[in-house]
Amino acid sequence: MFSIYNKWGRETYSTLEDLYRVETINPIRRVKRLATERKDEDEISVQSSLTNKALKSYSRLSNIRNEEAIHYANQIMKRPVITVFDTTTVTDCYNLIEEKEISQLPVLNNENKPIGLITKENLLKVLLVDNNTISHAEIESIKPILSQPMITADPESEIRRVAQVMYDQQLNCIPITNNIDVIIGIITRTDIIHAVSTHPVITLWA
Repeated sequence: MFSIYNKWGRETYSTLEDLYRVETINPIRRVKRLATERKDEDEISVQSSLTNKALKSYSRLSNIRNEEAIHYANQIMKRPVITVFDTTTVTDCYNLIEEKEISQLPVLNNENKPIGLITKENLLKVLLVDNNTISHAEIESIKPILSQPMITADPESEIRRVAQVMYDQQLNCIPITNNIDVIIGIITRTDIIHAVSTHPVITLWA
């Protein structure tokens, strides 16, 4: 299940299929795959042989262990999550992002409810930074430059579906919220790539 948050709080809580029916969310059109030419039988045979060898090599190198397969967001999400309030200044947000070496921060209102994201990209549009030192800020409040609405996912959301939303909406991260609107984790593109590349029994497509 996925949620959409804006400056008033949670707007929608529904399935992935219903997510794109919300007026404020417009899926980005995917580029259609190019049609591939038909391969002859000899080429297919060679590729099949190479594939089998590659799989055997991977199995040996990865030293696959008997461990729990990864299916859900709560299995790869990072926690605790660094957040800021909507009263935080653009200068403080930028310094925090630089200190923690991250690209975005979930933003909370005075009731500790998520209302949006502040990204380094958005901050650099209103800040003049020279040698990593802020020399000028066009505005003080982060409220005008929040990325809204913000999409979040349940801890039990399938990684496959989380990855699909991130791809469709060109998102760098999706916060994970529980049933009382508390951010309990966050998944970034890097987290998904790391899970795919290092975990031997991740099941994105199950």
